[in-house]
Amino acid sequence: MKQQSNRIALFFALPTSILLLFFLVLPVFFNVLISAFDIGNNPEQWFSLYVAFDNYAAAVMQDGFINAVRNSIIYTLATTIFVTAIGLGAAICLREPFKGRGVVITLIMLAWSIPSYVVGMFFGYLFQQDNSVVNFLLFDLLNVDYYSALFGLQWNYNEVGQLILPRWLDSQYSVFIIAIPAVWHYWPFAMLLFLAGLHSIQDDVYQAAVMDGAKKVNKFLYITFPILKPVFLAIIVQNFIINIYNFNIVVMMFGNGTMIPSKGADMIIPYIFRTSFQYWNLGIGASLSTMLMLLVGIFVLYYYKKQRMN
Repeated sequence: MKQQSNRIALFFALPTSILLLFFLVLPVFFNVLISAFDIGNNPEQWFSLYVAFDNYAAAVMQDGFINAVRNSIIYTLATTIFVTAIGLGAAICLREPFKGRGVVITLIMLAWSIPSYVVGMFFGYLFQQDNSVVNFLLFDLLNVDYYSALFGLQWNYNEVGQLILPRWLDSQYSVFIIAIPAVWHYWPFAMLLFLAGLHSIQDDVYQAAVMDGAKKVNKFLYITFPILKPVFLAIIVQNFIINIYNFNIVVMMFGNGTMIPSKGADMIIPYIFRTSFQYWNLGIGASLSTMLMLLVGIFVLYYYKKQRMN
């Protein structure tokens, strides 16, 4: 009977196993294989020159690699922190029922349902290099340059005293600009997860804490946070993976797919794409992908181990 049950389970697992083989295992295998060869733009010479780990060394030494890694780290940390904080704050505000609460949650979730490339195009238009909507709002309507000067913040002016409008996507801080649409796009889903976690906490627990004299800060630190810890970890891991692999938002903000972001906003996935498919260095691109895959895999395994320990 047990053997029959195992056969039935294997039968139903077979389609998923085949899909995993063709769409996960084989691509990873060929990616690692390609990283060991010097593959250029001549198909006749593919897999003819075995270079072992030379591509990995060349990938690390490439111009722009360190810059892309640094920007990816900054971008991932910034988006993860703000997505988590905004999502938690919104979930706390929406925990208690009120009239129209369902409508508010639905409207908030619309931001998450929009495709990421549309989000990138929209915010790229807002922050476009010349005559951007953001510059119009800040300097033409709100006169931020005048009021901010009262607090010592200086802007650039030309010889005749006209303000030189900031080029938001072409500065050393542009990595924070491209983090804005990512935060706007992903925080509603974090809010939904936190909201589900908050609903699992019984009101009696908070009432007992109030009777014991606990303040709001203590209730959050000693009741809400420990219970929501698995949700925190899940959101952090999810945002780490999503943002480290983010491609659509970054690329679409720069010329609707030119693949050439500014130095201050270049990140590892667009960098790998250009290396592989624009400069046709498939071996180096595969080695970069393999290193990134190992990094993310180690992070996920560490998270899985921590979850099992808890």
